[in-house]
Amino acid sequence: MSLNLVEVFHSIQGEGKYTGTNAIFFRFAGCNLKCQGFNVVKISPKTGEALKGCDTIKAVFTSHFNYEKIECTKTLLSKIPKLDYKPAIVITGGEPLIHHKNPIFYDFISEILHQGYEVHFETNGTIEIDFDKFPLYKNCIYAISIKLSISGETKEKRLNFKALNLLKQNTKECFYKFVISPSFNPNDEICEILNAIKNAKKSDVFCMPLAKNIDELEKNAKFVFNFCLENGYNYTDRVHIRIFNDKEGV
Repeated sequence: MSLNLVEVFHSIQGEGKYTGTNAIFFRFAGCNLKCQGFNVVKISPKTGEALKGCDTIKAVFTSHFNYEKIECTKTLLSKIPKLDYKPAIVITGGEPLIHHKNPIFYDFISEILHQGYEVHFETNGTIEIDFDKFPLYKNCIYAISIKLSISGETKEKRLNFKALNLLKQNTKECFYKFVISPSFNPNDEICEILNAIKNAKKSDVFCMPLAKNIDELEKNAKFVFNFCLENGYNYTDRVHIRIFNDKEGV
């Protein structure tokens, strides 16, 4: 069972609790959500049509892009740069946890944990993991980007409280990222989500501005900053957009 790899790059984490952390990113193709409400548009290189979704369209609309097909764990391990220190390794997508049962994927997680890397997942929190069958996932950190109604996804698709509680109760650490825009006040949605996750706290929440580029980031940042002050949440900027605008692979 192979995996489709979008890209690997060495960078600085630009969002969430670990903003500023030196990290190697492995981005895998495939997602169970489209999030068209985020209004990022990319032209398909295969059909020429406009694809609308989140800022990782290349990982989401899998029929429109070409990927490196991974047939063995050794290929993934060979992509980790030789450094005299160990950055965090961030597993992202798309939605990387749709691959959590894939033997190549699980073996890769096993190997990098064994080598002493701290492993972070970026996930939308909708995938139910069997932690008894796949116990190594307990040793990872999860940045859970739960989608609010602004994403354009239905509540039934974007919220899986069983999956969120499994992550909260079984993992080394998890926190929640929410994309916020001045066009709506999401506090009721966030409170509903926190109330449905056992032991979740406001201090676990990081809110970041809706932004596909630097102009949109500048437009929305102050609103989100004040929203966090008023409601007791943490603010997170989007450092990669501030530095590189809408460039990919950074």
